Amino acid sequence: MKFSFKSKKTLPILMKENIIIEKQTMTAKEAIDKVGAMMVKSGYVKEGYIAGMHKRDEDLSVFLGNLLAIPHGVHDVKDEIIASGMAVLIVSKGIDWHGNVAKVIVGLAGKDGEHMTILANLATVFAELETAVKLAESEDVDWIYQTLTQ
Repeated sequence: MKFSFKSKKTLPILMKENIIIEKQTMTAKEAIDKVGAMMVKSGYVKEGYIAGMHKRDEDLSVFLGNLLAIPHGVHDVKDEIIASGMAVLIVSKGIDWHGNVAKVIVGLAGKDGEHMTILANLATVFAELETAVKLAESEDVDWIYQTLTQ
C-alpha cells in the first residue's frame, strides 16, 4: 500500500531528526517522555499530549509485539494534536514494557483520523519479526527512515 507521508498541515509525518538511536536502556515512562518531547519540539503536539500518552499506556499497554511499542494519546487529548507526526526511538538493549521487550518505540499523533493510515503502514512494516529485528539493531538513520516511510 502506497501512502503519502505528509500530514494535512504540510509537516512531514516523520523527520530524520526524529529518529533517535539510544545506547542506554530506560523505562517505558522515560521512553514515552522522550518521544513525546520530540513530538512537541517538532510541532506535532502540545505538551499536554504527553500525559495522554502515559494514560493510554496505563489503561491499555501500547506494546504491539515484534519489539514495537506505539505510545499515543487517549481521546481526551486529541485537542493537543497540532499535526500528524511520529518520533522514533530505537533502544537496541530493549525496554521492559509491561513484561515484554520493546526496542522500537514510535510516538504517534494523528490529526483528523490520519493515525489509522499511519498505524496501517507501521503494521505492514512490523508484520515480519525479521524486519523489526533489523530496525532494532540498525544504527543507520537513513535506512530506518526509508524503511518506515516506504
